Formats: sequence, structure tokens, C-alpha cells
Amino acid sequence: MQLPAATAAVLYDLDGTLVDHDHAARAGVDAWCRTLGMPDGQWDRWSDIERRWFTRFENGEISHMGQRVGRCREFLGRPELGEAEALDLYEFYLAVYRENWRAFPDARPSLDSALAAGLKVGILTNGAQVMQQAKMESTGLWREGMVMCATVEIGAPKPQPEAYLGALERLGVTAEETVMIGDSWVNDVAGAQKVGMTAIHLAREGNAADSIGSLDEIVWG
Repeated sequence: MQLPAATAAVLYDLDGTLVDHDHAARAGVDAWCRTLGMPDGQWDRWSDIERRWFTRFENGEISHMGQRVGRCREFLGRPELGEAEALDLYEFYLAVYRENWRAFPDARPSLDSALAAGLKVGILTNGAQVMQQAKMESTGLWREGMVMCATVEIGAPKPQPEAYLGALERLGVTAEETVMIGDSWVNDVAGAQKVGMTAIHLAREGNAADSIGSLDEIVWG
């Protein structure tokens, strides 16, 4: 896929685009269940809980920390848990999750190609800056000159317009000269297009229409 000639910057989503979030999350859930004495095979249930609570965060209904508390309470079946206790229990899951971060094979070459083409490169992620920066660094993806645009710090998650506008401000570019790349149609395509950006949908599984299956398919310059 050829980028528009006027492209001056590219924004990448992180989880599911550059880093294999599902692999790390599955490892975290499996280890958490063993520690808590819960039955195996909880991944599908956890994935559903994660999706629903994170969508509430993306819709501005709860805070980023609030969705963690909600996920923990529902997964453990303990709605009475106080916030501090829930977050303390959730930390075990996070510890294993962090240990299992890994980059997709096409992530490093894509970032390097974008930078080599002279583009400004940012990471626009619905996460907290400290964790997402650590994720980029521990997987060997972080490059000098890139800009981390974590929406928890921006103050509005994707697909809210303020998320993209905040990232554009940090990069010092306009929407018309920026391309957004990510695996979520809602967050990385539709939301980006609404503010005037070009967007590329990454569908790693299957051949979705109007999508690419690998970052290697992008032609830089």
C-alpha cells in the first residue's frame, strides 16, 4: 500500500499493531488463574470482560484505572472488592503480562522504514504513558526521535477526536499530512478519518476488505 505523497508523519497504534497484546494477556490470565485456584481455560471470558470494560473507558464512562478495577471485580466474581484491593490483586496479572511482551516480526522494520523515509513517527495508544513506553523499550521497538502519545495523559482516548488532535499537536503536524495505522477499525481508522487523517487498517488474521495483513505491505516513499 502506497502512502499519500503529502505524508509527513505516521501514527502507529501499539497493542495488536506493534506488540502482541493477546499473547501477553493470555499468559497473564493463565498464571493468575493458577495462583488464585481458578479453573483453566478462562481466556475467552477474560477477553470479553477486558473488551467491555475498556470500551467503557474509550467512551469516557470510567477512568483508565477504573476499568482495571471493574475487570478485576467481574473476573473474580467479587463486586464488593475495594479499589485498592482490586488493584493489588490485578498487579499479579500485570506482572506476568509485562514479562510476556513481544513485538510482531514486522514492527521493527516498519518503524525503521518510516524513520528512514524522513517521517515523524508517533505511537498513539489508549494506555498509560509509563506502561506503554516500557512496552516499546522492552521489546526493542523504541527509536530516538519517536513521540509517545498515550491517551491517558492526553486526556481523551481513541476514538474521541481529542485523542488524535492531541497526538497531532505533539508531533507538530496537520491531520491532512498524517497517516494512522492500527488494528482497530473504530479507533484507528474511523476515528482518525473523522479528524481528516488518512488511515490504514491492519487485519493480521484474515483478508478483511480495505485492509493490509502485514506492516510489510506499506510502501514508504
